[in-house]
Amino acid sequence: MASIDNKLLLVKCITLLYRESTLPEKESNSADLVRTVLEAIKLPEQALSMNSERDVLMGLKETALYLCGNPLITTYEKEELLQRLKVNCGLEDSIYEAFQQGIETEMSEATTKRNVLSIRKYIDDSFRENELVKIISKASSQVIFNRDKIPDIKSYVKDLIMSLEPYQMSVNQKDPAVIASVDIGDEAGMTEVCNKIQEQDNQTSILKTGWQGINRMLQGGFRRGTATILGALQHNYKTGFSLTVFKQIAMYNDPVMTNMAKKPLLLRITFEDSLTDNIQFLYQNCYQNEHGVMPNIKAVKPKEMTAYVKEKLSVTGYHVKFMQVNPSNWTYKDIQNAVIGLEAEGYEIHLLMLDYLAMIPTTGCEQGTMGHDMRDMWRRMRSFCMARQIALVSPHQLSSDAKMLIREGRTDFVKAIANKGYWDGSKRLDQEVDLELYQNIERKDGVAYLTIQRGKHRTPTVIPETDKYMVLKFTEKGCILDDVGKPDSTLKKVGGGAIGSSDEIPFYEFQE
Repeated sequence: MASIDNKLLLVKCITLLYRESTLPEKESNSADLVRTVLEAIKLPEQALSMNSERDVLMGLKETALYLCGNPLITTYEKEELLQRLKVNCGLEDSIYEAFQQGIETEMSEATTKRNVLSIRKYIDDSFRENELVKIISKASSQVIFNRDKIPDIKSYVKDLIMSLEPYQMSVNQKDPAVIASVDIGDEAGMTEVCNKIQEQDNQTSILKTGWQGINRMLQGGFRRGTATILGALQHNYKTGFSLTVFKQIAMYNDPVMTNMAKKPLLLRITFEDSLTDNIQFLYQNCYQNEHGVMPNIKAVKPKEMTAYVKEKLSVTGYHVKFMQVNPSNWTYKDIQNAVIGLEAEGYEIHLLMLDYLAMIPTTGCEQGTMGHDMRDMWRRMRSFCMARQIALVSPHQLSSDAKMLIREGRTDFVKAIANKGYWDGSKRLDQEVDLELYQNIERKDGVAYLTIQRGKHRTPTVIPETDKYMVLKFTEKGCILDDVGKPDSTLKKVGGGAIGSSDEIPFYEFQE
């Protein structure tokens, strides 16, 4: 980086960290970004004169590192910080004046947030542009002067394009993680968020479903501010189960607002199925629950279908939004941007359901050993949603190792795989989520059943083992009916009777 850019970047970095410290809601800061920039700033050769450029840069880097190392809750006195910067700047009056302008100016909270976003974008763009130039320059030199050392030019170009992709994404996007996301590595920030969760009344954090057995299994329902992963093999009702739960949360929960000036919203983003398929499923599910029969889709008018689904899903006061997105064109940052955009429109989002997260590329996530990028993406999304008290739910494919158990004829499949890392793409995804649910379709005497086993669940209390496994029966038309306000439809074995019947058998642990 050019020396003049180094000075300006340091001014921006220190101003950014100070402005973030003045915000009342200290969910996160830009310390990680600043550290990355500082590592790239190289000091000039040692100079003998006093107040050399090297001395100024070294002093400002030390101050920036000092700010990065302080807890999120730190509050700075303007005068003390400016005194320190005055010493750092030495005879460089123009640099000190830039600090005065950035730090002394009084700003409202809204203006501060905009200022923070603007500065962070400038730093991010400047740093990434510099890295981009380095990549292109190195590639150009390699092709021009060392062409004979490139055995496969097509593979070389492919690798070059992949290395440039993250920089293309950052140029076109706002960074959504500045104010309202939490870095899972930030202990102080995470502790503050967790304290907020514990302080909230249960009624504000639990979203019950339409199945009594699931509510027992989850000790009330899905919790806002937590991440849930729904595991199953292909064609085992992942979308159907999650979409039914989405409907049930809308129908059986009265919104309890954190901010009464906002509107409650449930958001579902699909990266696979079309919106027409989703809406048709919801219409049929709601209709069969109400009337006991499957509707004739061809006989109903589109406006009638629309009005019916809207009536059912908005009965408790929730606003409901569906989005269909091409996963190839999105990253986790786009998901976060969509959430931030809806918040700016006046919504408070209680549920974010993604069908499903693993379909989008891990662009912008940490790379490493196999599966590290997928874990990092889940980590980033969980932190983002935890800070906003949003329940994050996403189905996820099970690995080929899990499929082998089916081929071997193993019974009680969901019990066999629970807590054993059978996740596609990363065996350690359980470390990044709060709740695991495993499901699998089993059949007996021509009837289909959905078996469900709870795995990891971050809750402070223990429940009976009998409540960690359950079975739900499909209707002949492929729907699983709600049972809230009705007799409990939970089964304890495939083909068995409901709880309390003579055909019920007790839960037993899966035996290897």
